[in-house]
Amino acid sequence: MYQLKRVVISLVALGLPSVSALAFPGAVGFGSIATGGTTPFVVTSLADSGTGTFRDAVSESGRNITFAVSGYIVLESPVSLSSDITINGQTAPSPGIGVMGREVSASSKTNIIIRGLRMRQGSLETDDGKSAFNMGDASNIILDHCSVAYGVFDSVDAVGAVNVTVSNSIIALPIGQQFGAHLETGPATWYANLWVSAHNRQPLTKANTQYINNVVYNYQAGYTVANTGGVFSHDIINNYFITGPSTTSPSDDYFQIDDNQSAFASGNLLDSNKDGVLNGVAANTIGSAIILSKPWASTSLSIATLTAAEAYASVIANVGASPRDEVDTFIVSTVESLGKVGSIITNQDSTGLSNNGYGTL
Repeated sequence: MYQLKRVVISLVALGLPSVSALAFPGAVGFGSIATGGTTPFVVTSLADSGTGTFRDAVSESGRNITFAVSGYIVLESPVSLSSDITINGQTAPSPGIGVMGREVSASSKTNIIIRGLRMRQGSLETDDGKSAFNMGDASNIILDHCSVAYGVFDSVDAVGAVNVTVSNSIIALPIGQQFGAHLETGPATWYANLWVSAHNRQPLTKANTQYINNVVYNYQAGYTVANTGGVFSHDIINNYFITGPSTTSPSDDYFQIDDNQSAFASGNLLDSNKDGVLNGVAANTIGSAIILSKPWASTSLSIATLTAAEAYASVIANVGASPRDEVDTFIVSTVESLGKVGSIITNQDSTGLSNNGYGTL
């Protein structure tokens, strides 16, 4: 299970900014410098607001938040996080903790650590310009072992974000625009995530980026830049792209990447035959990007400890909040069909899951 204690090491040798500690043991990438909060606060209520609620917990900076309750928190309005907080969703009693219905926002905030939290926006959202998780103009943010589903505008919106890591997380089944994630500015690290059934943006990244050991399933467009003016570098290592029923062009695993971009691509695989067997072939041609002979980021090769095939097995076994709930079990089982099932949806209810598609937590 996740450890809450922080370890003190030097990050200079890793090519990251010099700080005294990782966000948590095993944290990787540019968001691992997030310091979070230290003042204990326990969430004791599933209510939307009031004493002891999640909204109350995140209303002041400096807090290290744990949970004495489990289940869904139904948000009646968007919730804004404060800077310098740690959200330890993994501390909730089984079956875990989640928020549903409205946006969770870290916009313009800094030093936030979020682990083991389910964020499920869905059709209860009344503003189609909101995303499941928004960290626009934020800095030093890490999401780890989270589950983001049913995003409306984007699943993860990170325009203007600096020093971001999203790791070991599920980003799946967006509705509305049907987009995975949109990140600009950076640098950013996407590590060992499971991306499922999005039209595009898995992610869209207008930033210097590490993209390592991810699994992308049933995409219409996968790793995307879509910017003919921006000049960025991309380390794309040991990822697995797997087509599904909604995939119209397997070659859109990399999408709208032009010669303004530079890419180091190694060990990536594409399984395009939808035959129910994991049997991908090499997929290291990144549009018309300039080919780099070595990674642009000094830590990329040390992070990429798994081959694409090993990453698939590890992601299937470990990704997302623990224990897996009804929604994440459905998502993972869809991927395990290896091309046989899956669809890009417009409403979570079409999944057929309980609680109008949100699942029972």
